[in-house]
Amino acid sequence: MNKKIKAALLAVLIFAVMLAGCGKSESSNTPNVTTVSPDAAADNAADTTTELRPDLPQDVKFDGYEFKFLNGNQADWMVTYAISAEEENGEALNDAIYRRNLATSEQFGVSIVEISNSGAASTASKSIAAGEDAYDCVLITTFDAFTSTTKGEATIYGNIPYIDLTKPWWVQNSIRDTSINGNVYYAISLFDTTHYDEVRGLMFNKTLRENYELDNPYQLVEDNKWVLDKMKEMGTAVALDLDGDGTWGNDDQYGYTSWSRVGSEALVYGVGAKLSVTKDSDDMPYFDLANTFNYDRYQAITDLYATPGFLAPYGTAGNHGGLDQFIAGKVLFYNEAVGNTHSLRDMDADFGFIPSPKYTEEQEEYYHFGGTPYVMLIPVTASDLERTGIIIESLSFESVSTVVPAYYDIMLNGKIARDTESGPMLDIIFNTLSYPYQIAFDYCDTKITDMIWKNKSDFASYFAKYESNIQKNIDKAIEAYEAGNQ
Repeated sequence: MNKKIKAALLAVLIFAVMLAGCGKSESSNTPNVTTVSPDAAADNAADTTTELRPDLPQDVKFDGYEFKFLNGNQADWMVTYAISAEEENGEALNDAIYRRNLATSEQFGVSIVEISNSGAASTASKSIAAGEDAYDCVLITTFDAFTSTTKGEATIYGNIPYIDLTKPWWVQNSIRDTSINGNVYYAISLFDTTHYDEVRGLMFNKTLRENYELDNPYQLVEDNKWVLDKMKEMGTAVALDLDGDGTWGNDDQYGYTSWSRVGSEALVYGVGAKLSVTKDSDDMPYFDLANTFNYDRYQAITDLYATPGFLAPYGTAGNHGGLDQFIAGKVLFYNEAVGNTHSLRDMDADFGFIPSPKYTEEQEEYYHFGGTPYVMLIPVTASDLERTGIIIESLSFESVSTVVPAYYDIMLNGKIARDTESGPMLDIIFNTLSYPYQIAFDYCDTKITDMIWKNKSDFASYFAKYESNIQKNIDKAIEAYEAGNQ
């Protein structure tokens, strides 16, 4: 193999392994997900035909079979929501998707067919109920996948031949966080870019930071000094009543802006708290949010928001959480789903990515919210699981050397981020993701983030009032799993 090609492939393989996540599950019944250290990847990648390749048959052809993906139409703010490309057109991600699909198509004699449908979950559900073998794989949000699973519509991944969820092209933390009773019903691989797009990414205006002679956030991360109090200190330092009217309004300068829920989710997860049910040693969900650990961290973020001049008042969905104000240089920190950052391409001031701040320096790791990306769900009506497993595993593997570097090319090589320092920061972010379990999500996530945003901090009373409702949701979900997935 050409030395330059081999070195490039090695770098991609190591990077893919880093993206796989390193979260350690406390559930003894959790599916056996493993990770490989970068050093181990370097050793193994010397012969890329062995450990870091999928164990797939090499002599199988499916005679031109149309492998059909039902793909929900994602929001147009994402970097991409397509999983197929008709031809190469010079755009890095489009061409990567084309080459990825072509490699699998040629090897196994299939064509990749994408059927886009804004009501994909409903369409799939009706098709499955009718017993139709209409789709080989359904790409829907974790919200919809959870509902579909409770109705018995999803094939357990452990029953699909040739798929190896321990391989680094499967997003390990998603498997850890969304399995139930040791079974995986839907999963995320490097095949689909929405699991990058949905991640909450914190950005800072480098020009504003330099003008106010504030600490360098990259160095703060390096020195383990990037914590919530430091964010407050820097954010309030730039707060300014620009129009001089003595009140904080839309025309003033602030420390932080985001959508109300997006920004709150990001900070809550960043400080190690939760907005989702937990799982026990048997990999079963239970309610564990009503405790001092979470309350203290919810309160810290509530207090941060209440600090005069820190939180901008225009964090609404219609304004992308203050996007225009960040572009205009009127906000220091901006928290948004990574997929929407392509809107910053024309921003005059330089900006960079940094992890969500820790609670204190004693916090051992950074944590980040993975959002609600699209996942792969295999319908129970899929008639040939061997074929399904081969094609899905191949596409996921081929994404390692095509889609992953193309996505990073878009993010880093002068197209969105403006500096080399953002690369290691994105590595930290993508390598420390958590995914919410979608039981009682409205009670656990939406309501709590709304309270934080509105400076309502009686969290104990809230959970005392609604804990029974949350438990009913948990019990109902478990019953549905057991009834629908025998």
